[in-house]
Amino acid sequence: MNTINMKPPLREEDIRNLNFKRISLSQVGIAQFMRRIDSKYLVPVQWANELLLSLQQHYYVVENRSLLIPEYYSEYFDTKEFSMYIAHHNKRPKRYKVRVRHYMASGDAFLEVKARTPSGETLKKRIEIQNNALNSPAVDTFIKKTIPYRLDELTQTLKTIFNRITLVSFDFNERVTMDFNILLKNSGQSVNLSSICVIESKRDKHHSSSRLIDQLKQQGYRQTGFSKYSIGCALLYNLKTNNFKPLITRLNQYKNEHAMVDASS
Repeated sequence: MNTINMKPPLREEDIRNLNFKRISLSQVGIAQFMRRIDSKYLVPVQWANELLLSLQQHYYVVENRSLLIPEYYSEYFDTKEFSMYIAHHNKRPKRYKVRVRHYMASGDAFLEVKARTPSGETLKKRIEIQNNALNSPAVDTFIKKTIPYRLDELTQTLKTIFNRITLVSFDFNERVTMDFNILLKNSGQSVNLSSICVIESKRDKHHSSSRLIDQLKQQGYRQTGFSKYSIGCALLYNLKTNNFKPLITRLNQYKNEHAMVDASS
């Protein structure tokens, strides 16, 4: 996949000109679900503005240190055999992701573990990281308690950089993230997925209704599995990718459509 150079499809001023009510990051805590149902959708980035217009009367937009579209930087870890990637590719009922997520607006960093359970729930646990130091007793204990791997078995395999818009439903039962300007990197290569917007609805397991999902379904979009980590490994490493081929085909389709729109503008 070739890199496409373009201006960000969504800008701070674009979001500020919409009629979203704003809430601060500190007010989002009630919608930080540690036991939740996740639904992901992949849409062309050109459609993101239209979708936001349809949601502004139903969701708050989250402001983080005066930013509505902050940048996120993540470092992912796996075993030398890419055990966690293989588990995801093979759709094993129980699987894990391990990453350090850097919240660029605040300067905070957390070691995060996401566990997918056989029932379809996503369980997320995290510990704050000071000075980017992973070799601490607290981190070692955290890893031992949350995943079936030791810290010394893990190595950094992928970096991701992206911008995110976060919405919260007025009843605080749903949190929506819209990720774009996605860049995936390993030590020697990178892939720019600027043609897509990854939308995720994170809902409390007891409150499954969603205005966002209703809108996506009306436009013909269906839920799809999409992991920045997994697709990054599939595109940047010589690994088994059979189960990701339909998704890679779709990414190429959106890339080609995006390039045509960009060329005509």
